[in-house]
Amino acid sequence: MTPSYNQAPFLEETLRSVLDQDYPELEYLVVDDGSTDGSVEIIRRYDDRLAWWTTQENAGQPAAINRGMARARGEYLAYLNSDDTLLPGAISRMVAELEAEPSLLFVYGDSVLTDEASQETGLLEARPLDMAAMVRACDCHIPQPSSLWRRRAWELAGPFNEGGYYFFDWEFFLKASGFGPGKRISVPLSTYRLHPESKSIAAPLPKAREYVRLADEVFVSPSFPAYLGGAVRQGRSSAYLRAGDYFYWALELGLARRYLFRGLALYPRNTSRRSLGLAAKSLLPRSLVERLRARRWERREAAVSA
Repeated sequence: MTPSYNQAPFLEETLRSVLDQDYPELEYLVVDDGSTDGSVEIIRRYDDRLAWWTTQENAGQPAAINRGMARARGEYLAYLNSDDTLLPGAISRMVAELEAEPSLLFVYGDSVLTDEASQETGLLEARPLDMAAMVRACDCHIPQPSSLWRRRAWELAGPFNEGGYYFFDWEFFLKASGFGPGKRISVPLSTYRLHPESKSIAAPLPKAREYVRLADEVFVSPSFPAYLGGAVRQGRSSAYLRAGDYFYWALELGLARRYLFRGLALYPRNTSRRSLGLAAKSLLPRSLVERLRARRWERREAAVSA
């Protein structure tokens, strides 16, 4: 299924990438989450090829996905954001892997990075499944657009946490891993679009708060898989350090300082030159930090242009 919110420039490409898959038993559902940019008109053009679609008041991405999943009837489930695409044959390949190994709860593969113009910019290479390493580094290695899971995984570990902003899918995979294995497929299965409005690039403040949520709620939840308990202390430290980094770039210097020092105190072996440098810079006046940040962005833009 696809959740969509104000992604009209990309939405049709997403819809066609799913509808043109060669998988014969495709059930495609779309939930428009209150778009105001013409997205609904685009969806209506494909009404006869969709199993179901609706538009609703804006409730947030995980809520929109959960609503779609509640209508799904298939044995295999996935969602694709409305600025990403599936590569030809992706669903058939993932289903074949799941059917070949009945013990698997989910599979995932690589993603091709693209820009606003759908031009390839690189490869987001999935890593072998190691949930403990992901927790310790607070870094998900599963490219979401290239993932598919069994209904049983959803029944055991879903629905998505509607209080989440960025990592609700990772929460799901973490929980699912406590019930059964997943597997990496070493081929690109989707495109993953990076553009100024995408969550991967925009909005440092909500992302900072999401890392705090991981540390304070997810990693210490009673539903967190017990087998990952040995990675939690380092993982919470990593989450605080990443939160501090994003708070710094959002110019919330007091919060940056708080979480950087909290992360370093919780697991001192996570100390790095970068985290120490950001902690020191967070003590500087905001006006000076703004100038330092602006210079860094200028150097970055110059390097990209070159």
